[in-house]
Amino acid sequence: MSLLDRAGIERRVPQRGAMCLLDAVTAWDGTRISCSAAAPQPTHPLAHDGQVPAIAAVEYAAQATAVHGSLVDGGQTPRAGMLAKLGELHLHTDCIPDDGEALEVRAERLSVLAAGCLYAFEVTSGRRAIASGRLMVAFTAQLTP
Repeated sequence: MSLLDRAGIERRVPQRGAMCLLDAVTAWDGTRISCSAAAPQPTHPLAHDGQVPAIAAVEYAAQATAVHGSLVDGGQTPRAGMLAKLGELHLHTDCIPDDGEALEVRAERLSVLAAGCLYAFEVTSGRRAIASGRLMVAFTAQLTP
């Protein structure tokens, strides 16, 4: 069951069309979010020679954190921000498998300050780990009350 569909996600991330990589929010609370995404196709916007490199999993995770931030903030649009830092990044494969398995993207907010937030993330395909790590989002504008 989807708590938020692709159209709802597109309202909450700056990416549109094919660059909106998530298809559904399957669970979320004040600190965590789980999303699903269709298995990548050779025409995926981040594909190179028909395959999507595992590093693209970071973009999936960043979009999940943007959706989470907008849900937690209670707004329809995310606070303006940018990916500021990656840490503890582990790529468990060279490419995201194109085996038809949907991707699961999970992120957990570890800390939040006025200037940004830190998330741990994991992207999997079936039981196969694709990437995990931490990402820091720096807000480029303050949230107005």
